[in-house]
Amino acid sequence: PLALMASRLAADPFEKVKTLIQKLVERLLAEANSEATKKSFCDEELGKARKDREYRFQESQKLSIELGSLEVKQDELEAEISELSASVTDLTHALGNATDDRKLEKAANIATLQEARDGLDAVKTAVAILKVFYKRAGKATVLLQASPVDEDTDGAGFAGAYTGKQEASKGIIGMLQVIQTDFERTVRFVEAAEKQASADFVDFDRASRAD
Repeated sequence: PLALMASRLAADPFEKVKTLIQKLVERLLAEANSEATKKSFCDEELGKARKDREYRFQESQKLSIELGSLEVKQDELEAEISELSASVTDLTHALGNATDDRKLEKAANIATLQEARDGLDAVKTAVAILKVFYKRAGKATVLLQASPVDEDTDGAGFAGAYTGKQEASKGIIGMLQVIQTDFERTVRFVEAAEKQASADFVDFDRASRAD
């Protein structure tokens, strides 16, 4: 037995040790390979994570810039809205005042026109009456001059037919005709002014409501 054991040991005294070492080396290599694989995976994932972080950071920077721009735009819009609101208030106030003024102006024009037309009618009537009166008075003068019995009218209470002052009549009628012309001019002027004022107010009202 000793001889057999000695021969086995002599054949390969380190076989068992070598086997153990080989297995140990293989295990270490396997573990190292596994660790390398894990490290590679971790490095790859870490790289992805870093890139993703950089991308997210850049996106957050962009969003911050956009947010800042939007805030500035919001401030500008709020300022514009405030200005527009003030403008609308002013326009509404101005339109209200213009409406009141227009009502007063229209009422005044109507009253002026009525007075001018009434005056014009009265003057026309007076001129017509005076023309008829002086025309008849003129005829009376002619008849009086042609009468052969003047002595019959020389008594008390018979001073002769009233003939009127023909020259004075021309002055009175002429003055009334000047007044008539003034009334006619007033009517034309006020009618034109009322028409223009009405058109101007309509334009202002439309422009105010459109704004």
